[in-house]
This record gives sequence, C-alpha cells and structure tokens, in this order.
Amino acid sequence: MRYNRTLGRTHLPHRPHVMRTALAVLAVAVALCPRSLDAQSPRALLPIDFVHSAEFGWLQKPVHARRVLDDMTQPDAWKLTGTGGLTFPTEARLGGMRALRVDMQLFRGTPAPNRSRLPSINLQRAFAGEDWTGYNRLSLWVRPDFTGIPVMPLQIVLRNEGTEPVPDRYNREGTHHVTLARDGWQQIIWEIDPLPRDRITRLEVGYFVNKMLADPGDRVAFEIGRIELQRVDADVHTGWGVAPGKVAFSHSGYQTGTSKTAVASGLGASDFQLVRVSDNAFGETVLSKPVRTVRTAFGAFQELDFSEIEAPGRYVLRAGDVTTRPFDIGGDVWKGSIWKTLNFFYGNRCGFEVPGVHRIDHLDWFATRDSQRVTMSGGWHDAGDLSQGVINTGEGTYTLFALAERLAERGDDPALVERLIEEAKWGLEWVLRVRFDGGYRMGFASHNYWTNNVVGDADDKSVETKNNPNANYIAAAAGAIAYRVLKDREPALAARSLRIAEDDWAHAIVGVEGPSTWHTPAFAASRMELAGIGITASLALYRATGKPQYRDKAVALGRVVVGSQQTRRVGSRFPLAGFFYTGPDRDTLFHQFHRAADQAPIVALAQLVEALPDHPEWMQWYATVARYAEYQKRSATTTAPYGVLPAYVYRLADSVTVPDSGARYMATRGAYAAQVRTGMPMGEGWYLRAFPVWFQRRGNYGVLLSQATALATASRLRGDSTGMDLAQRQAQWVVGRNPFVQSTMYGEGYDWAQQYSVSSGDFVGSLPVGMQSRGVTDLPYWPVQNMYVYKEVWIHSNVRWLALMADLLGAAPAREGDGAPSGQASEFTATTTTAADGEVTIRLTARGSGTHRYALRTDNLRGPAPERTVTLRAGEPATVEWKVRRTNADAPWAAVVVQDGDVTRRRELFGW
Repeated sequence: MRYNRTLGRTHLPHRPHVMRTALAVLAVAVALCPRSLDAQSPRALLPIDFVHSAEFGWLQKPVHARRVLDDMTQPDAWKLTGTGGLTFPTEARLGGMRALRVDMQLFRGTPAPNRSRLPSINLQRAFAGEDWTGYNRLSLWVRPDFTGIPVMPLQIVLRNEGTEPVPDRYNREGTHHVTLARDGWQQIIWEIDPLPRDRITRLEVGYFVNKMLADPGDRVAFEIGRIELQRVDADVHTGWGVAPGKVAFSHSGYQTGTSKTAVASGLGASDFQLVRVSDNAFGETVLSKPVRTVRTAFGAFQELDFSEIEAPGRYVLRAGDVTTRPFDIGGDVWKGSIWKTLNFFYGNRCGFEVPGVHRIDHLDWFATRDSQRVTMSGGWHDAGDLSQGVINTGEGTYTLFALAERLAERGDDPALVERLIEEAKWGLEWVLRVRFDGGYRMGFASHNYWTNNVVGDADDKSVETKNNPNANYIAAAAGAIAYRVLKDREPALAARSLRIAEDDWAHAIVGVEGPSTWHTPAFAASRMELAGIGITASLALYRATGKPQYRDKAVALGRVVVGSQQTRRVGSRFPLAGFFYTGPDRDTLFHQFHRAADQAPIVALAQLVEALPDHPEWMQWYATVARYAEYQKRSATTTAPYGVLPAYVYRLADSVTVPDSGARYMATRGAYAAQVRTGMPMGEGWYLRAFPVWFQRRGNYGVLLSQATALATASRLRGDSTGMDLAQRQAQWVVGRNPFVQSTMYGEGYDWAQQYSVSSGDFVGSLPVGMQSRGVTDLPYWPVQNMYVYKEVWIHSNVRWLALMADLLGAAPAREGDGAPSGQASEFTATTTTAADGEVTIRLTARGSGTHRYALRTDNLRGPAPERTVTLRAGEPATVEWKVRRTNADAPWAAVVVQDGDVTRRRELFGW
C-alpha cells in the first residue's frame, strides 16, 4: 500500500523510547486513514502555462532606460546577518556576470539559535539616500540552489526615508516576495511605480528555511547577480480606470443567458466586432456594434456590449487595432475554474504525498485535549503557510459536497461530480478524526514549517483544542451533507458522518462563542453569523433524520437573523435598507475585512424558505432575503460600469468605538474615520464603501465572494435573472473584468501573477485573499508587489468561489408559468401600482384552465388580503386585486402571491 511505503521512509530517532512513540503514532495514523482513502493515488498537478502569466508579459516590455545598481564587484557594499554565510565567487556566472552567494546554515539535531528556531538571514545593500523616481522597475538575477524543501521564497524589501517612508506603517508597502521552484538563473522584476522612492537608503533580501530540522543531503543556497533600475511603461495599479488601449473582459468567458460586456478606455475605433475563432482560421465576424461611452462617478469608460450573442464558441473582441485574447461563450464557462480549484485543494493537501511538492507531512503535529492527542496531518493547509483548522477544512468539505450534489441533481458532468466527492472525502476524514469528546475541536492552528514526521524531537508541535460553537456547527454541517451524498454509495462512512455530526450539533447549541473558545479572533463569528451557520447545520440534520429538534432550532435561529436586519431606509442622499447588524440588538453594524461569512444568513433563510413552506414565519424569512438582495443590487449601481458589490454601509460615528492605540491589526480611530469619509456619502452620517475599512490585514475576496453567493442564492430563490446576472459579474471581476485587466485566479485566463505561496509553491487554481484599497482611499489597488495577506493564497477564497459556482452553474431561475400542475395548465403574473395617497394595488392576471386558489403573503403591508379562488377558462384571462398599505412608510415592503398552496408556484412583488 502506497501510504505505508511512504511512511516507511520517515526518519526515526535511535532513542528507544522515542522510537516506540514514533512507531505507535505512525501506526495510529495509518489505522485512522479510512480504506476508502487508500485508493486515492497521487496524480500529477495541472501544469502551469507560464506564457499566459503576468511575469511573461512583464519580461517582454521595452526598457526605456536602465541603470546598474550593483554588478557584485564591491563586496564591502553588502552586509549579511543571520544563520548563513556570504561569499563572492571569483568565477563568472551567466553571460560573464559576477554574483554573490549565500549558503544557509542548516540544523539537524537542534533548531537554529534564534527566536523562530528556523535558519534565516537578512542581506542588505546600503544606498546614500538616492532618488530613484526616474525609474519604476527593479531587476535582479537570482539562481536558487536547494534540495530538501519544495520551493525557495525570497523577500525583497525597499527602504525609503524621504517624503513618505517605505515600508509603510503596516509593513506591507515596499515588500515583494518571489517564490523560486527551479534551479537556474532567473530574472526577477518588480515594478515599483506606486512606491515613494525619492530617498532610497537600503535594499534588503530576506529568507528563512521553513524546515526546522534538516534531513541528510539537504542543501539551501542562492546567488544574486546584476541588479538594475529600469524604466518601463508601468501597469495600472490604482483606481477604477482601465489603461488606454486595454479591454477588461471575463477571461473565463460569459455564460449563455447573461449579459456580456467588456470595459475599455482609449480605443481609437468607434465600432467593435465580436469575432468567432473556434472553428475558422480567419475568424468569423458575428457582430459589429458601436463602442458606447458611459459616464459614471468614476469617470468616462468605453463599453462593448455583445449580450445578444448566445451561440457557444470561442471569441475575441476587436476594436480597430486592439484585439483581446480568446474567451468562451457557453453554458459551462466556469467549469474550468472548478477543475483548477480542485487542483489547488489537491496541492494543498496535508498528510498526502503531493508529487513534486512534498511527502506525507506533519504526522508530528498534534491536536490535544488534556493528556489525549491526535495527529492533525490531513485535510488541507490553510494558506500560504501550513496552518490547519476545522473552520476552513470543514467549510471546504461542506462546499465540495454541496457542489457535487447540485451537479448530480441536474445530471451534469459525472466526472466532475466524482472528483468533487473524492476531494470532499479527503476533508471529511480530517473532520471526523480530529476531535475529542465534549465538543473539543481545532478551530485553527498556525504552522509555518515542514516537519520531519519524527515524534519526540524539537520540531513537533501541539495545540490544545477548544469547544467553540462555530467550529462545531461547521463540522456538523459537513458531516450531515456527507451523509446525504454518501448514504447510497458508502453507507458505513455516511452513518459515521451523521453520528458525529449529531454530536457536534449537540455541543454547538450550548457552546459559548467568545475569546475563551477562539483559536484566533480572525475566525470569530457574530451572533447573526453564528445563527446563519447554525441554521444550515440544523436543517441539514433535519433533512437527514427528520428529528423535530433540528427544525425547531433552525426556526429559533431564524429569528436571530431576521431581527438583525436594518429594515428602515437610512441615508437621505442614497437611502439603503436590508444590510445587517451583528445581532438583534442592532447596536453594531456587521462588517468583516478578512475571512467572511456574509452568505450565511441569506443561505440559511433561503434554506428555511424551501424546507418549511407552510411555516407562519415563512414570509419574514423570504422578505429578509429579498431586502438584502435589493440592497445589493441598488448598492452595486455605485460601482458602474463594473457592478462589483460594495463592501458595507458605515457610520462615521462608529469611529469612536476604535481605540486610539493597541487595536488589532494596528487599527486607529483616525484611520477608521478617514476611510469611512472616502466612501460614498449616503447622507446623515452614513457612508457606502466599495472596500471594507481595514488596516494591516487587507484583501476582500472573502467578503466579495461570500456576498456574491448570498446574491446568487437570493436570486435563485426569487427567480431574479437580474440579480443572477449581477452575481455573474462578481465572478467576472475576479477573472479579468476589472481595472487591471488581470485574472487573479492563478492559471485561469491571462496575466495572472505569482501569489504569496511560500511553503508549497504555485498551484493552478489558487485564489488570493483578494484585492485591496490604497491607503485610506476607497480606490482598488493591485500592485505588482507580491505581499501577504492580500496576495496570499487562501483556501477560504477558493471555498467561497466553489459556493458561488454552485448557484452560477445551477438551473436557471424560475420563469413565469413554470411548474403548472398536470392537467390544469395555468400561468399568472402579478403587478403593483401605488396611488398618490400611498395605497398599494396588487393585481394578479391568470390564464389557463381549472380552478385555482391564490393567497397573498406580505411583509410591511397591512389591509385585507383574503385568499381568492378563480376558475380559469381557455382564452379568458382572470384578474384579482388586493388593496393594501405600507405598515412602515420608511421601509421596503414585499409580497408573494402563492398559487394553490404551492410556494414553488409563486410571484414576488417588492417595493423600495
């Protein structure tokens, strides 16, 4: 068995007691690996097509001016500190180039004698306050030389002591990471255009070996050759504008049945053409239209609208001498990104031999509960480091199963369904195993180095588990959906999953969410979020077992979500309603800035609507979903022409809640207020920001993709094609329809750049933490520099991507007349008018045959609304009217007309 053979290569110590401990742990690790997972043989990772990368394009740019900074002929200009040695070899390198060499000192019996206990160095080159403003790119030649680690990440730091210090106060600007996976000389380039550089005092190269104890034969070194300053035409890095002559389009393509637009500026042509290139060497022009100028709050843009084209195929856009690269139109344009995301999950597996990356790993990393312990090897590494926890692994497991279930229900792509289930089972194994009695689980455990799998030596790591309701709800949801998907194919595993899920739920409902049960405050859940997550877990168990306690808990938690929504409009200039607070007291606005679960309340209420159609609180659930979706649609008009969802509504008065010093992530009251003010004023002290208010930790895909999932879920529930179209635009933003015309999923589309993945290296399909805003502004900012956390790869972003895909790939929203009962064909429409005195008339027009009942369910409307019975005759429309009034004039209202008591036969009306 491959798993055993690989474990047999682990180096065990010669001390007998440690030998026995190691053998026992390894035996347990093998025993705990289910037989169903033994069949998961290693597969090759998807290849990286570097010619489509941003780096490939950057290297093709003409260099307008250059200046040699260092040719490595002056050793005294360099200084090295740390556990390594610096030499200047006399032998010439590539093209006669001179070089410096750093050889890392590795440690085998004991760790490095420093704070991190890892081999590390800092290499410095001083400059006498030089002005580099005439140049905007740094170039240096590097040759890595290593064995025993997957990749070599180097950190390059630029220090400016002029008008604006670099690095900035958050230590993010002015630092660039490059991850080197191969030997050989490589030219590293870093566009420094956004950085102040009027008084440069130092260039630094930092590195640490993320392996505490070296194996025999390990070697780690690198060489640096010629360093130059260069001037090139820099990429756009700040703002909403597209560079002149560029076209921002969805690199993955456009799904049939949706709008299809691209955004540009500086196009010289007045018309554009859509050219089909999939089956004609010369291309077939299928559409020619005027380039339309649109003016928004961000300025003037050129829009290319080709929404009328539905024929599947491969196309390019052409406007004068500008031609885009190819993209698809079709019904499955997002499937490629799903396969690539699965590749990222696979590459990030822990406890599995990933070919070309690492052997089975972290068998000497333990979750503990008092004197008990279990290896945490398994699941998926969290991010660019090697952390782990049930929050992300549990959500990943749930989301993979949910997407597989959605595709299987529509009979779509059996191969993809099987691959999704395979990867989900890998996460499930970890979720079921890494736990202790009493609800104790590992919410999150930080790790940033490779271990040697030897139990009892210096690189072992242990973390105490905690009883956290968020972690237990997530685990319960994962186990319950696993039961649903696996009960017919693997009944024993399904039964075990359900049994453990019920136990997790029992601890979640009595657990305490707070600092004492958090492993990190970054994964804390508000009362409103926790209720949403709890509803999903409860309904999954209710669906699996039919036990009423799960239904009743879901209903009770639904009241928490409904009570947490802002129902009255706020803001005199741009009124909004439908956003959330952290709880029913509605004291604190709900905001996130890193990991986000904004989808949780909406997905949960949508599940309640579908699971309990006759419940007396059904209309409250439905109206809450509708209000949030309309809030999203209205707020997205402020980011035209992109339509990217703004982050949140803020109040300037809330800045007083931020301490002047000592807050998390270096937050300050002044910085909070300054960021709020740069949002769009709504009036009366309310502001709408495109990006969250944040400080040291930035990157918005957790927020954006969770909100996009909420919108897609709501739109599917409501049969709202406009909302679903807007959800599509959020995915398009991620893969190229953005101001930087860059796909941000590695290996998907074009001009994707290396991300912060310093432990395992680059994987096709990875998503970063997300785009950021610049400084205190609300402007998009996506510089070339590669820095955590915003450019760090993160399982969380990919989990949210897959959740969005489950809706974007699902069946089309319900249309008028769908679902008529057999033998009694009918269809009906509902419209509304509002009189000057505020009276609302809801008018139903039905056509077809047979006798039908129509009931009106309302929220924020009052007045008689009796059920009406209508007998329809062919060719004779029947009309029914209800006259009602708003209960609260300052709040939106919602109404749903239901035919024959079947909520799947409904029409919604909404009044803002």
